Amino acid sequence: MKHEALIAWTSLYIAVGIMALICAVLSVLVTADDWRAGRWRPALETGLDKVLFLPKTWLRWQVNYMHGAPVILAISAYYASHVGFSVFWDL
Repeated sequence: MKHEALIAWTSLYIAVGIMALICAVLSVLVTADDWRAGRWRPALETGLDKVLFLPKTWLRWQVNYMHGAPVILAISAYYASHVGFSVFWDL
């Protein structure tokens, strides 16, 4: 692999990892804010509701996380076009 391609791929992976981490933290904050504001509150009346509390919370977090996926893809595509797609293919 050429040095320029290695640098481009490494920086792309690092950037996507950082953006995914930021997106995950913001998704936790949005999920907590949805619960605090009353926009989303899972039922906890029955035993089954209590058993399903964690999966429902995880699913809500996933929905909030997926809202950030288009932004991550757009920023990554913009970076790749800025560097030049040919650099990534020049292995």
